[in-house]
Amino acid sequence: MAERGQPGQRTSGLTMLGVCFLAISIPAETAYSWRHIDAYYWVKVVGWALLATGIVRARGARNVSVVFAGAGWAWMAANFWRAVADRLRTEHAGGTLRLGTLEMTFAATCLAVCIAGLIWTLALANRFRGAP
Repeated sequence: MAERGQPGQRTSGLTMLGVCFLAISIPAETAYSWRHIDAYYWVKVVGWALLATGIVRARGARNVSVVFAGAGWAWMAANFWRAVADRLRTEHAGGTLRLGTLEMTFAATCLAVCIAGLIWTLALANRFRGAP
């Protein structure tokens, strides 16, 4: 299968997805957690750092950027998987969410974006296999 475009062109969409995700999730999660910053917030910080490193490195070493981006997307997907599960557990036990439906929608949407980013990154990693 012939590859289309240059490596930079193939990563630009993924880079834009990462930038948009960070631009939305960092302020939203920080505002939500501001009153009580806990360990879950610091777990997100690690994922954001991995993803941001992948975005910054996309301008140079493509293979390295894909590794960091993949780690960031996987880390964030696992985190949002946990967040969705916690919220489902709370609702199932008869509890309410602080922001109601918006909170569940945000967590589930972030999970979907992270899984899509991870799949996209893995597809790129497969294309870069053997590339310098």
